[in-house]
Amino acid sequence: MNDRDLPSARHAVRRAARCLAEEAPALTAASAAALRAGLAARVATLQRAALAAARAGVPPRLIAQDSRLPTDTVLRWIAADGSGHIAANSG
Repeated sequence: MNDRDLPSARHAVRRAARCLAEEAPALTAASAAALRAGLAARVATLQRAALAAARAGVPPRLIAQDSRLPTDTVLRWIAADGSGHIAANSG
């Protein structure tokens, strides 16, 4: 990805976080199994967006800001990905 992809990568993170936040109340009205499955799917979407943003060069602190997640969570996701982007983008 290039620098022009950074805004779209950040937008994808914000969109995934917004979807998770907006749909969580509706999911709680469902059964426990549906709640777990729905939340897991939305968290996975957010995680994929965060990892794509990291690979595009978005710093973890901006990914955390966009996703409204703790920076430590974003750093753990990036480290677990094993792509090596954490050192280059730790600022």
